[in-house]
Amino acid sequence: MRIIKAFDRDRVLFAVAATVIPVLLCGFMFGFDIPLNRARFWALPKGDMAAMTAAWEAFVRQPWHWPVTTVTGLHDKPISIVFTDSLPWLSIALKATGLSRWLNPMGLFLFLSYPLQVWSMIALLRALGVRDRWTLLLGGLLSLVVPAWIERQFGHIALSGHWILILSLTLAVRSIREGLTWLRALAFAGLAFLATGVHAYHLVPIAACLGAAGLSEITQRRPDGVWNAVIAGGLAGWAVWIATKMLGYDQGLGMTGGAAALGFYSMNLVGPFWPQASRLFGQAWTGEWFQGALDATGGQAFEGFNYLGVGALALILAMAGTEAVGAIRRRGVSQVLLARWTPLILAMLALSLWAVGWSAYALKTPIYTLPKPSGDLAETIGGFRAHGRFFWLVGYLLLALAVTWTAKLPRKAALAALLAALALQVVDTSNLRLAVREVFAKPDWAAYPLALTSSKTMVGRPWTFAPAYFCSPSQRDLRVIRQMNLAIVRGGGTTNTFATARNNDPPCDRPRPELSVDAAPGDRRVTVVLRNERAQGGFLNLVAARSDCYMFGRGVACGRDLRGVHGLRALKPGEVAGPP
Repeated sequence: MRIIKAFDRDRVLFAVAATVIPVLLCGFMFGFDIPLNRARFWALPKGDMAAMTAAWEAFVRQPWHWPVTTVTGLHDKPISIVFTDSLPWLSIALKATGLSRWLNPMGLFLFLSYPLQVWSMIALLRALGVRDRWTLLLGGLLSLVVPAWIERQFGHIALSGHWILILSLTLAVRSIREGLTWLRALAFAGLAFLATGVHAYHLVPIAACLGAAGLSEITQRRPDGVWNAVIAGGLAGWAVWIATKMLGYDQGLGMTGGAAALGFYSMNLVGPFWPQASRLFGQAWTGEWFQGALDATGGQAFEGFNYLGVGALALILAMAGTEAVGAIRRRGVSQVLLARWTPLILAMLALSLWAVGWSAYALKTPIYTLPKPSGDLAETIGGFRAHGRFFWLVGYLLLALAVTWTAKLPRKAALAALLAALALQVVDTSNLRLAVREVFAKPDWAAYPLALTSSKTMVGRPWTFAPAYFCSPSQRDLRVIRQMNLAIVRGGGTTNTFATARNNDPPCDRPRPELSVDAAPGDRRVTVVLRNERAQGGFLNLVAARSDCYMFGRGVACGRDLRGVHGLRALKPGEVAGPP
């Protein structure tokens, strides 16, 4: 009885530690109130999180309809919140249960992702054969200090669900070692269904894991292996199709950037190993990004960020060196192991090559440039233009394999090595954590006069921005549009343009003809022209001839009943006219 009680106590302590430690870290990073609507940050969230929040709040305010996640008023046409990264499944659940009055889906997802990150890594380590609880706990905690995961928390909240990727690896390893059973096939389908309503980028690594599991069924010549692989693939495909229909993936489809975007947001060939945002290498936070950032293309510093960290690299290199020596001594690898694991190795190699993509760089040196696709194929692939992200799965597998290798050492040596790696990793990633904390420490500051959207005369009105969001060349002006869109939604108004994952704006060279004339009696539309750092001319020429326009810090607002709004200065016709 004492043995059973001790066993239960140890198991409970392990579960508490694996849950409480990540929750405490989450509270340290964002505050324990981050899941709540009343959290200070959600009053005026920063960057893309303003668009995520605006779409979420618009979704909650609208009655149920089909497709369930489609919202109107954010654009000239209906748009699904799958294209605003507003976590559709969680948004639906909160709205359906009435918890939307208290909980914010982005904050709740961040909060849940911390313990789920640890538990998913523990599941992967168990699938790889690790049994010692201390080793499992330390391995799980190492997943909390993976630099690429922390970096996603700057604002791409749906993409911080790396636990989904780790669970897909867990399923793949279980299937490869024990068989792709019906239950595991259903689990893959469920994971794909979940990912479709979190972020579509997660589907590519899940597909890679499922493909590896199915191919391993065939290479290991298991009974009904081909049939098992086909069934599993069919179930996953069917689950994704159902999810896309429910979530309105056809509501908000637009231009992706096509071939032009491919290779820009790629992974550098040395990205996993070259220090990025590293405290140990003195790469301090500047308030915008980190000193000494590796960015050969202009898009690799963030979307191509795949640095593994000093502690993880130490374990991985030790494992690689030892296993290489062992393979040489054994004069190769057994055919059984090759048949079992080659499909997963090929899947990881494919993801790594796709992460590097069409334009390869080693540091700032170009290595090769491949021909890019064109036409409809380019548009389809362009939907995954930030392909540097596809190395994340490879990084987690390397870390899990390194922890598994360490677990085979004498227990004291293994725990000492894991503790040392964890300590190195904690220190090395401290700059990243401090920077993310700074972003979430307080709401954004308003880059426009708040009275422009909050005055009684402005509530519930339609708004037209010119240029539209995807036509604006100024990051500062884009910030104003995101902030104003959130305020417009909260005031019950509508807008003609919105920050989405796809460009749904009309061609930039076709301005609306009604922009240049005064608003007619009864026309409540407010037109906002952002000036792109100019005092005269440029975009301002669109409304220069009007007599109902008012200047504010970053642009001009035109329409009826604007006189007396705090922060606006009346303009005379022609005052802002100038060179185009």
